[in-house]
Amino acid sequence: MKRLLCFIVASCLVPALHADDPKTPPPPELKALAETLVSAIKSKDDAALAACWHSPETLAKLKAAEALAASGTSPTEINVDKEREKELKRGEKDRLRNQQRIDEIRALITKYFGDISALKFVELEVDPDDDAADPDAAFDEVDIHLLAADGTKLRIELDDALRIDGVWKFKGRIEDKLCIELTDP
Repeated sequence: MKRLLCFIVASCLVPALHADDPKTPPPPELKALAETLVSAIKSKDDAALAACWHSPETLAKLKAAEALAASGTSPTEINVDKEREKELKRGEKDRLRNQQRIDEIRALITKYFGDISALKFVELEVDPDDDAADPDAAFDEVDIHLLAADGTKLRIELDDALRIDGVWKFKGRIEDKLCIELTDP
């Protein structure tokens, strides 16, 4: 009985402790990008959806620049062209997979939560990327909170958001889950 009571108390305290963690405020441009993504999901505009991500070419160029900078300090030789090509292939795979996942998310929302066009953007939540050279230009774990037509709170998660040449866009993949957020009683 004592273990059960400890588990119940711990279960109640952990969410309360995390609720007090200060949230990192996203830049207004990134919030606007998230709203654009939600609009593209609602309107089924795949071109607008793809425009929310940095192109594979842009990411490959960035990766090549990073590899070139690291080649001077690395004890092993770095093949810049190979790194650029790997990033280009990864970006293409991510782009295709994102399209598939968005199609799945649209179908799930329509099937279980009502009209997709009634989907509403609620909030953008980001975590700083501690490994980034410029922490103000990169976020890790981007969460977009939504409200479905039937009032259900939903969340989709993305890998990263980066500012390259002054432009915020997403990088990586949409996670392969659509989260339902339970409301507090």
